[in-house]
Amino acid sequence: MRLATQSQGRAGATLLEHAIVLPITFFLLLMMVVGSMGVLRYQETASLARSAARYASTHGAQYRRDAGLVTGSPGTYIEKSDGMHWYSANPLAMSGSDTAWAQDICDQAIGTNRVALAPANMTIKIGWPAVVNQLDKPDNWPNSRVTVTVSYQWTPEFYLIGPITLTSTSTMNITN
Repeated sequence: MRLATQSQGRAGATLLEHAIVLPITFFLLLMMVVGSMGVLRYQETASLARSAARYASTHGAQYRRDAGLVTGSPGTYIEKSDGMHWYSANPLAMSGSDTAWAQDICDQAIGTNRVALAPANMTIKIGWPAVVNQLDKPDNWPNSRVTVTVSYQWTPEFYLIGPITLTSTSTMNITN
């Protein structure tokens, strides 16, 4: 008779323990999945910045000249800061719609490698230093540097917290 009394009391305790522990466990698992999605998006942002800088470093002014392409223009000017001329690229633009350097980099290096990022939430800035004797022009010639910054406005799944801006920057020397 004593065993029956102990098991009935324990059944209530087990139910109460499950009522407390299971929601917390499922919430933690959900947070791990959402956090993993954030890490995936940040890794892709960093990979796109590296890929764009790599493409820009091998497709500079000398490459355009050697390939018989129009030298073109850097693109849509944003600002000059820290000795760099910054230009924007539109990830929503149709590929090949613009002959600007920045848009070409976006089309060829970012547009073709993007997997999980929505282009509407991306911001792309590409910067070149000023030409030594012409401070109002960007230097896209070999041995100069190109810097690419990719930002992504991520709203975590299930809208648990507000939007987070993921940003990655990559800089490389222009080789061609």
